[in-house]
Amino acid sequence: MKHQVCVVSGTRADYGLLRPLLIRLRDCPEIELTITATGSHLSAAFGGTGEELTRDGFAYDSVPFPLDDDSKAGMARATGAALRAFADYFSAHRPDLLVVLGDRYEILAAAIAAHFSGIPIAHISGGDVTEGAVDDAIRHSVTKMSTLHFPGCEQSRQRIIQMGEHPERVFNVGEPGVENCLHTSLLSVEELSESLQFDLTAGPYSVVTFHPVTLEDNTAERQLHELIAAMDAFPAMSYIVTLANADAGGRAINAIWQSEGASRKNWLVVPSLGMRRYLSALKGAEMALGNSSSGIVEAPAMHIPTVNIGDRQKGRMRAESVIDCPPEREAITAAMKKAMTPEFKAIAANTVSPFGDGRTSEKILSELLRFLRGAPHNTKKTFYDL
Repeated sequence: MKHQVCVVSGTRADYGLLRPLLIRLRDCPEIELTITATGSHLSAAFGGTGEELTRDGFAYDSVPFPLDDDSKAGMARATGAALRAFADYFSAHRPDLLVVLGDRYEILAAAIAAHFSGIPIAHISGGDVTEGAVDDAIRHSVTKMSTLHFPGCEQSRQRIIQMGEHPERVFNVGEPGVENCLHTSLLSVEELSESLQFDLTAGPYSVVTFHPVTLEDNTAERQLHELIAAMDAFPAMSYIVTLANADAGGRAINAIWQSEGASRKNWLVVPSLGMRRYLSALKGAEMALGNSSSGIVEAPAMHIPTVNIGDRQKGRMRAESVIDCPPEREAITAAMKKAMTPEFKAIAANTVSPFGDGRTSEKILSELLRFLRGAPHNTKKTFYDL
């Protein structure tokens, strides 16, 4: 009898990270895989990225909830709606193990519903610190409800143990994003230009993603205008802008991107590139610009400079190729100039990623099978007291 494993995906970002593991789970003869797509995957306003799963040959169950209010109160209500939806889902479908990645509110809802239902949870990319985002507390909350832990670096592994999780259940497997960087067949700049219908061959370009800093009040629009002013200081630069996630303030950011992008021929504004095109864009970019975790994880692994703006990623481990700066146009401009110097490009070219060797999905599958082959499958665990 096969082991029933359910994997939750809520956004384009976590699906791209989960994809190598999903392929291994689907192809494993001991496992019956179910994927539940939720959140912005099911929302046309955020690109309807569930279609990416279909294109990759994955069937999925839909667990929808309303995403029509991106205020902070709206995000709390969406979490409640998602919790109810997942409670109903797990009443009808009871896997042997739930696999989740990261720290978004729909992941918290799925974890709470599974925990109350007595379903063991395996959590990928726990133990990180992002002091500027509400995700920080969410990530640690999911950790405490999980039985198996797959952090992306040794620093995060130690934090999870510090939270009382037994070392025998905490495995430093590296970040899934590094695996994608090292093993995905990427497009050339010419092929990417044709795919996007946007010429990237004539000069330098940067990849830009800017999300709300969810523990700050009403800062997103001001910070975004500071970023745009810095971008305009480099008129010879082209920009691929990917829109923000379904976080509090995300719609306001996306409206500004689309409005400002309409008057700039050197911008391409898209809801989502998909994992392969995103990494292809990153490979040929002058820099990663903004406050996305991809600038912390993927860009260094691809030896691309990162200009990381503001506090959203504050507390995360850094590679040498990351330049941190405050969300002010002069500081962003100076950081961009630094990233383009031959000296800093050489630093980026020689950067060694602190997030693993690219074998993440292989290591996770091995530990999942070891757990599933054992008995019983329950959520009982003792606090590991240091």
